[in-house]
Amino acid sequence: MWNQFRALAARIGLTAEDVAAVEGKGEPAFVEDPRNSEVQYKVGPDPDWTQRIGEAWNQTLANSRRETAGALLVDGGELEITNADAFGQGVTASVVAGQYEATFTVAHLGAEETHDYEEYVSHAFVVLQGNGGVTTIEPLTDAHGVELGVVASEIAFAKPGVLQQIAGDHAGRWTLRKSDLFFPKISGAVAVDRKSVRVADEGAGTAILVRAGQGREDYPLFRLADADGNTVGVLLDFFVDNRSW
Repeated sequence: MWNQFRALAARIGLTAEDVAAVEGKGEPAFVEDPRNSEVQYKVGPDPDWTQRIGEAWNQTLANSRRETAGALLVDGGELEITNADAFGQGVTASVVAGQYEATFTVAHLGAEETHDYEEYVSHAFVVLQGNGGVTTIEPLTDAHGVELGVVASEIAFAKPGVLQQIAGDHAGRWTLRKSDLFFPKISGAVAVDRKSVRVADEGAGTAILVRAGQGREDYPLFRLADADGNTVGVLLDFFVDNRSW
């Protein structure tokens, strides 16, 4: 499929013949912007997102690394995956009660040598510790079979209601606190650019926040199940394309 290229072609005004010629080659190519001959775009077939989920899960995704975000107790069997800035705008998944571990895949793009190095969280996983093994990864759906997802650039994982308690009643103050957590400063300068934060409150519980994706902000949720069909985790795909071509 060439959906991403076709969207670009429509935006810059390529003709149907131009589109067919590029797709007919079946490989990545440079396309000149008809509005400005000095601008070229590198285009190619769409990624196989399903394959990339499997590679991220198996830690074989090219140009990537796995990082740990921390542990999270889900003793009530309900895990909330929500927008870290808009409480209640998310999904509550029924899972096996227990201690969960949050990890994420960081995908690398570009290179330091060419001064275009970037990295983004491409996938996030919250998985029951000591589970008997994940045998199924499938879309998380509601009771009617509708596939679920989250619209956000910063995702929070917690037991229902915990994030609201941690954030308090003042939305502006929470936004500032969250910014300080992700971008802690030393002597007035940003010292660290964190991709995840674990926030704990003795009275409320724990939430894990992740900054992810490249701006799409509409991400599907997947259910991780064991051989008995028990939901032992969730996965988020942030649609980061870091293929080397």
